[in-house]
Amino acid sequence: MTTIASDRRTFLRTVGVGAAAGLGALTLAPRASAADERVLPTTYREQPTFYYCGPTAVSIALSAKVTPPGLDTLAAELGTSEAGTNFGAISPVLTARLPGATYRDQWMEGSSATQADADLLWSRARANVDTGYATVCNWWVVAGEYPDWGGNTSDIFHFVTIDGYRTEGRMLRIADPAGATLSPSLPSHHWLSVEQVATYCAGRGYFW
Repeated sequence: MTTIASDRRTFLRTVGVGAAAGLGALTLAPRASAADERVLPTTYREQPTFYYCGPTAVSIALSAKVTPPGLDTLAAELGTSEAGTNFGAISPVLTARLPGATYRDQWMEGSSATQADADLLWSRARANVDTGYATVCNWWVVAGEYPDWGGNTSDIFHFVTIDGYRTEGRMLRIADPAGATLSPSLPSHHWLSVEQVATYCAGRGYFW
């Protein structure tokens, strides 16, 4: 398989990315913003603490289909603590909360993603959006390379939600719970290439 990057630091700096731990919606059809773009009608929320990114990302994902419960309820179901949310807790809660859905874990070994990893993520995230479901990712972002900011002085392990895609350039829309909890300048959403998202997932993974 072709490796996208020799390591995540090299890849992110090559593409010019600026770089927290544990940093009721009606069901509608995905919105077609343009011929090549689809975005789910998710309800964005900002995580209230640095360690509530897991419950908040799950809340955003659930809101594409149902009215999610409160963050404290989701945190209890996910076993979230000040140490964050365990990787294995996400899929069971998404599956239990979304009738007819079966979410699965995709763990990605190593510090880089392959082209095959990116292609598989693209296929899965796009199929999810086309059927009205969001995908949750567990990122590992090294110091200085957080998207649309770059101010992180240490590595960040973080949960985010994919709630849309754009076929031109194979871009994914990321609903990022961190918001002002991490930085006042951080936007609520990012449009990132699937290769970049796969690279952030390397060493962690995603739930589809």
